[in-house]
Amino acid sequence: MSSDKLNVNHHNYWDSRYKNGNYSWDIGKPTPIFENWSNSISNKSKINICIPGCGRGYDALYLASQGFNVYAFDFSIEAIEYLRTQASKKNIRLNVFCEDFFHIKPKYFGYFDYILEYTFYCAIKPNRRLEYINLCHKLLKSRGSFIGIMLPVVKKNSIKGPPFCVSKNELIDNFKDKFDINKISKSSLSIKQRMDIELYAEYQKK
Repeated sequence: MSSDKLNVNHHNYWDSRYKNGNYSWDIGKPTPIFENWSNSISNKSKINICIPGCGRGYDALYLASQGFNVYAFDFSIEAIEYLRTQASKKNIRLNVFCEDFFHIKPKYFGYFDYILEYTFYCAIKPNRRLEYINLCHKLLKSRGSFIGIMLPVVKKNSIKGPPFCVSKNELIDNFKDKFDINKISKSSLSIKQRMDIELYAEYQKK
């Protein structure tokens, strides 16, 4: 296997996993937590949502179908082709980008009301997490919000990644300089197999 296919920073790694059916993070449907969250948001047609590392895009499809302006990013060609096919079949208007999220165009700085995070923070190398947080801060409007389902919350020596583990302390320390922390807690809407290893987090841009 080439070095690119072993590198989580390269799309070949993720394309290979999709091709081989090795994508256990994919639950095959929209996330109950985000479905519930979306019900609390009014004026959906005026809300811009960014989804980094959207994968096959079940959340993106659902939220777009509810009237949000959704921008979904992933550099896996396999995942994006699936998402675009589904959006076309269902006649859902969706902004889909097959590119490295870290290379997002500066024209989107200050553009988004919300960034929705699920399985991207844990998929990138941990030494890029602050870079990711700083980028999200730039992309959000004034007082915009980062809504995250953060996982896996486990002992650091128990997994080698990806996914790379997270801790509650890290979710405070890494975000506190750029964001006000509104909530970090377990959710009763977590899917059964992740109930004990994920935290729901709400941050607001300072």
